Order: sequence, then C-alpha cells, then structure tokens
Amino acid sequence: MSVAMSDVGHGDSEEADLAAEYALGVLDGSERRSAERRIERDGAFAADVDDWNRRLAPLYERIEAVEPPPGVWQRITEDLSRMRRLGGFGPQAPAPRGRRVAGIWQWIGLSGMGLAAASLAALIVVGGNLAGLGVPDGAEDTILAGTLVNDQGQPLFTVVFYHEDEHDVATLIPVTRQDDGGKVPELWLVPPDGAAPRSLGLLHASQPILIDIADRTAGEPNAALAVSLEPPGGSPTGQPTGPVVAHGALNTL
Repeated sequence: MSVAMSDVGHGDSEEADLAAEYALGVLDGSERRSAERRIERDGAFAADVDDWNRRLAPLYERIEAVEPPPGVWQRITEDLSRMRRLGGFGPQAPAPRGRRVAGIWQWIGLSGMGLAAASLAALIVVGGNLAGLGVPDGAEDTILAGTLVNDQGQPLFTVVFYHEDEHDVATLIPVTRQDDGGKVPELWLVPPDGAAPRSLGLLHASQPILIDIADRTAGEPNAALAVSLEPPGGSPTGQPTGPVVAHGALNTL
C-alpha cells in the first residue's frame, strides 16, 4: 500500500464518547438517565460534560429558533395516546451484541448527508482528538464530506476530507456493521475518466480511522469513492478483487 494510515479507535470508544454524546443530546432515555446519575457521583465525568458544553455553546448560539407548524404538539399528543392504547411502550428487544458503533458516530452517520457532514466537521473543529480521531491542528477551511452507501441506499461510512499542511486527510466513520466474511474494507478512488480505481487505504469495519491521502485528486469536489471487501492486508492486485459494498461522492461542506 502506498499510503500511510493509523487506526485511531480506542478499545472502549463508547465510554470515551459518553460525555460528548450527553452534551450533544443524542443519548436515549435510559442512557441519558444513567449519564445524569454518573454526573452526580463522578466529578471527572461531570467536568468532561461541562467542557463539552462550553465547546459546543458557540455552535448552539448559531442555531436560529424555528416556530413549529400549528397542530404539531396536538398530533404528538394524539400519537402518544394511541401508542399507549396499543401497548407500544412495552419492553424493547435487546440490540444485537457487537453491531453497534459508538453512539455519537452512529448518530452522525445516520443523519442526512448534510447533517452528518456538518456534525462531523463541527467535531473536527471543536473536538480535536475526540474518541482518538487524532485530527491535527491547522486544518484548512475547505472540507469535503459524503456518505458511502450500499446498493439499497443504507449508509455504511461517513467520510470527511480536508487539507492539512501539504497533504490531504480523510476521516472515515463506520455507521453500519457489515458481515465481512473475514475480509477487510478497502477504500478506492474511482476516476471520472473511466481509468482504473486507485486504492486510498484499508478501513476499519467498526472503528473510526484517519488516513493520510497521497492522491490529491481524491480530495476534489464530486470525487467518486467506493469500498470493496478484500483479503487481509488489502487487494493483492492493486485493483478491487472483492465485491463493492459501498459507494458515494464528496461534496463541499
């Protein structure tokens, strides 16, 4: 492989992200209550939450208030009443083990592309090394982002490209865990002129990863990307040999 890369995920990324998830408001009811109890008894965690609230405050201040359409609250109340009558608040089935990417990254990736890109870019700007992303200081303003989806339109990776110093950097966040059959995902640049795809590096199926990009054309608007499943260590031929499981394009944020 011609590119340098570093796996930047931590062994317990969900634990590392909890303070940021709480500050962003992306925890569900039970997780949020658990975090609130921890804030009361864990001074270090409470300080982390306060720090994230301070970091995010300038972003919140830029959000303009929007008046909801008339009747929205009435419809919500009616829907809640109907769900209670139908028993819709019963116990939920447990989520499959080993399939959940850390909540903050799943929330980002499952948002619309625009929100996903904006959310991840905001974390790059204010979060620095959140969850070990290792985002370097001094990133220039131009940021490209996209969501790589499968043939059914399901998002598999959220990707952000930006230029730092004299090279391009890509941060990729896995959104949906796929059955890879023992193979590894490899990222490819698909040239618009129909030339052969060029490898940009190996990805991690369940953790965020940061890749230094040697191919400058990969960080251009509308650049087409694809992900294939390859043997451990990457494609033995320099071209995709396994199935293409995701594809997408970069857009200027």
